Amino acid sequence: MSVHNVKQTAESLVFVGQEKQQLRFHPIVKGSLSLRTHTNSEHVKSVSYKEGKDFIVDYETGLIARTVASSIRDWADHVFFQNLNFDHHLFEEYSNRSFTVFIDYEYEREQHQHQLNAGMSLGASRLLKNTMKKLNAGQEAVYVVFGDSISEGGEASEDSYTFYQRFAHRLSAISSSGNLRVVNKAIGGETSTGGAARIEQDIVSNQPDLLTIGYGMNDQNLFEGEVAVPYAIYESSIRTIIESKMRSCETDIVLVTPCEPNPLWKYTSGLMDGYAEVLRRLGKEYDIGVADVNEIWKQELRAGKTPESLLLNNINHPNDYGHWLYYQAFEHLIEG
Repeated sequence: MSVHNVKQTAESLVFVGQEKQQLRFHPIVKGSLSLRTHTNSEHVKSVSYKEGKDFIVDYETGLIARTVASSIRDWADHVFFQNLNFDHHLFEEYSNRSFTVFIDYEYEREQHQHQLNAGMSLGASRLLKNTMKKLNAGQEAVYVVFGDSISEGGEASEDSYTFYQRFAHRLSAISSSGNLRVVNKAIGGETSTGGAARIEQDIVSNQPDLLTIGYGMNDQNLFEGEVAVPYAIYESSIRTIIESKMRSCETDIVLVTPCEPNPLWKYTSGLMDGYAEVLRRLGKEYDIGVADVNEIWKQELRAGKTPESLLLNNINHPNDYGHWLYYQAFEHLIEG
């Protein structure tokens, strides 16, 4: 077993008063920590914060907090602060954008020898075999992104920070000479039933080699005591999308389990586990890929992350770091 340093880039946090917030990994390497207002450190409007003046940190535990005189915005000034069962329709402005801080640091991690060797030789998983076959042959492969507003881009600050562009970039990087063309056919506010109704128009017509299906966030919304789309109808809609592609052409399909909405939002049903489980089960049944974002997201929450630190609109849209977590769920689809 050995210890080595790992780089964490643009992790997000929202600070409340002088409360200690938990960085995802620790112990932190001294001198490696930097805080700023933007994901992109070279953004013309990016402002950096100084240790001691704006924040203090415990390098061993990864706990970090604002100072009393900090120039980091205090989330206690947010309209949703201590607002239980909040309804975003009652507010004109409720974004976490100006409260969100992005953090780079290095942390120490123990790693066994077999872990050190992982990923040394890159290759395509069998779950992406059709896509990678085309790319490695120097051909163009088409990647259709299908789903709701999160798949549409979900408030990522730049297109390159969306989960699907990160995924597309990675696939292109490990292929020989092919081109992966991204066609985004996601629609904000849509449920799985809406997606199932436009298969021919937006999926079949583009003949994708790769299709990601990301529904569930709007399906779980609670209105007058009932979810927008019950489990049975949700499953039926996802099956319809999957089976249409299996019949029409060779397409690598990846189901994307949704992140968790803010539990304090008025329209959160608290039933997201069930929607995620439907996708996991269908993935096994059809032997297709599942990017299990939901599990990764819950690991972040269990590790001490707050919903406001991950959701840019504080409701259901991931910030840039949240999109990175989405991308992490795709990592297992590319094997060494």
